[in-house]
Amino acid sequence: MAEDAAAKKADGGAVPLDPNGPGATPDPAWLKRLPRIGRIAYRATDRLINHDGLEISGNIAFTAFTALFPFLIFLAALAGFLGSLEAAEQVIDLMFRFMPDDVAATLAPAVKEVMVKRSGGLLTFGIVVTLWTASNGIESLRLALSRAYGVREYRPLWFRRLQSLLFVVIGAFVIFLLSLSILLGPIVWQIAEHFVGLGDAERLVWVIARYGFASSLLFIGLVALHHWLPHHDWPLRAALPGIFLTLLLWIIGASLFSYYLGTIGNYTVTYGSLGGVVITLFFFYITATLFIFGAEFNAVLREAELKRRLAKMLQQDGDRKKGN
Repeated sequence: MAEDAAAKKADGGAVPLDPNGPGATPDPAWLKRLPRIGRIAYRATDRLINHDGLEISGNIAFTAFTALFPFLIFLAALAGFLGSLEAAEQVIDLMFRFMPDDVAATLAPAVKEVMVKRSGGLLTFGIVVTLWTASNGIESLRLALSRAYGVREYRPLWFRRLQSLLFVVIGAFVIFLLSLSILLGPIVWQIAEHFVGLGDAERLVWVIARYGFASSLLFIGLVALHHWLPHHDWPLRAALPGIFLTLLLWIIGASLFSYYLGTIGNYTVTYGSLGGVVITLFFFYITATLFIFGAEFNAVLREAELKRRLAKMLQQDGDRKKGN
């Protein structure tokens, strides 16, 4: 009881799940011989498996695939309503550049068809159904983060769904603003070049700044998902290591997946005309797995920090009792 109370105090009011409790795998003896980062990676992988992370990644991949087009429909309706559909189309084209070629080749024609065939009536009751479908992807991410961080969801269904809808709407506005920055970037550069006379070095800095701004928005989006989706009271800084790791592993993973598809993989032999869809789902699956792994990485770091705090508090209590 004393240890539970101390753990609750150390974590700011919430007792974390026992990492050695039900579903956890005891550390093998050889693990102690690994460096600290190796032990953390092993425990994060172990948690990923024991928390059904691989299965949940499949659910996220499917819901992300089905929610993608409703989200783009809403984005097209929003961009058309605000009078800048071209900007939205440009940022979607930019998004495909960061995906493997086979994934982009599968999604690009369908996405462009959705963007072209948008209806002005979407900003009516139909958009509610579209937003609800798109929010299913957010709910899958909430489930994954709650499992990884070992928290239970006690907030009512209406609150969670409203929060997911807000994530979809805010995400659409962020992408729209991002598209404007990409679209207006060359125009601003031409104006500055005309009046100031900037050179190649300044142009490089300008390009880096534009895409750095885009990367920052993506980073902020991941921070928001980790911080507000699961029902926990962790400090914001506790989510940062896993987010940085997710971004790094995603860049590496996407590059390796592109290389594999270009040199070894040939899904059309097995799946025929559905090969492009299978490749896209598999890419989403890899992305979801890395997203969950980042959260499990954070959880391992958090548990190690809480153990140190708990040991320190128990030692201080013991020293006070001896002093009395």
